[in-house]
Amino acid sequence: MNKGEKGKKGEEIAKRFLEGQGYKVIEQNYRTRFGEIDLICEKGNSIIFVEVRQKSGRQFGEPVESIDKRKIGKIKRTAEHFLSERGIYEKEIRFDLFSIIGKKFELIPNVF
Repeated sequence: MNKGEKGKKGEEIAKRFLEGQGYKVIEQNYRTRFGEIDLICEKGNSIIFVEVRQKSGRQFGEPVESIDKRKIGKIKRTAEHFLSERGIYEKEIRFDLFSIIGKKFELIPNVF
């Protein structure tokens, strides 16, 4: 399985988990000239932008450590574009990480 296929599989795991937790996935792989957001969800009065990170093990660090300032900036600019494009101004905004290490996963809210 190549990197792209692994990424898609990880995103599907995240999507199924989030939907099972009552999240409504409103966009998957949202792309702009600024960057990409893996999943955009809605729950209650919140819009949640979810970055999915997958690793086979911890030998090279935690998934959260792989999100650098440049990536955070891209995600935030892409999120701003999404909100503006949709005219969303009254919702709470959150950035979460869906971390997959081997066969274990967790949702880390408010990661940045």
